[in-house]
Amino acid sequence: MAAVRPLRPDRRTGAGRSAALPSPRRALLFALALVPTALSGCEDPAHRSLGRGDRLLATGRLEEAIAEYKLALRQAGESPEVTLRLGQAYAASGDVDETLRYLGPLLAADSSYRYQVAAELGRVARDALAGGARENMARALAPLEAWSIGLIPLDLQLALARYHRTDGDYASALSLYLAVLADTSDPAPDVYYEIGRAYEELGGCRESVELYEAFLEEAPRGSLEIAGARWRLGNCLVTLADEEWSAGRPASALEKLKRMIEIGEPQTLLDRAHFRRGELHLALGEPDAALAAYREVLRLNPNRSAPLVQQAEQRIRQIRFGHE
Repeated sequence: MAAVRPLRPDRRTGAGRSAALPSPRRALLFALALVPTALSGCEDPAHRSLGRGDRLLATGRLEEAIAEYKLALRQAGESPEVTLRLGQAYAASGDVDETLRYLGPLLAADSSYRYQVAAELGRVARDALAGGARENMARALAPLEAWSIGLIPLDLQLALARYHRTDGDYASALSLYLAVLADTSDPAPDVYYEIGRAYEELGGCRESVELYEAFLEEAPRGSLEIAGARWRLGNCLVTLADEEWSAGRPASALEKLKRMIEIGEPQTLLDRAHFRRGELHLALGEPDAALAAYREVLRLNPNRSAPLVQQAEQRIRQIRFGHE
């Protein structure tokens, strides 16, 4: 029986090459063709849920997007990436409570997300403000306020300052007002008045005086706050004049009283301002000016029933006749 010879390939055509032994190039191409299939079989389910959620969120299907993100959260565990997406979806829906539920802890746990969190909290706060829900606006901004006032958008800084002022929290309001003043080159006149009010409520009449003056200089005619600003300015000037007098600065005290008398408010303190002005002129060795001031006290009290009338009359006699 003849021996079986191994099959040899035809040198010209390659015929006779074994089909069971592919070439190295063909094997490489075959292996690369299998890679996408292998990768798709190993793709993280949480990433698939995130991708679906992103597509749903982009088309405004918020409830479905939230469902996908929650599924991703269950699959991936506590993940800042998924938590941020959930906060964004709830912010887009206007749900303050759920937005805070996810974004508040994220801001506290990972500061690298602070600007993204600030944008979403600003969005839901602005929607709440537009809907008249000022308390929800303040709640949405509370994490940013605790972290840094600078994270709060400028328009919302002013709205939040006004919310705190109305609520009686003048310290928080003042911090926000000052941030607004620092970031705005030409604030509305009302802002000057509101900052002055905050300073005055915190015992800062000296700062309030400048702000009330700025408001009165720029306020449009007919502004409802003009009368209040004049009253408060005059009241602060009397307070500061007393402080200057006690500190041994009669000239400065006199200057403030003259401005208060020029304003004419508060009217109930005008006789006191004139009497104090008389005392200051007397201390400065100006009896004629003192005499004119005491006479103004009498003019303002034609019935001679006010407490300062008797003292003013005594001073007039002292100046005119040298009576002690």
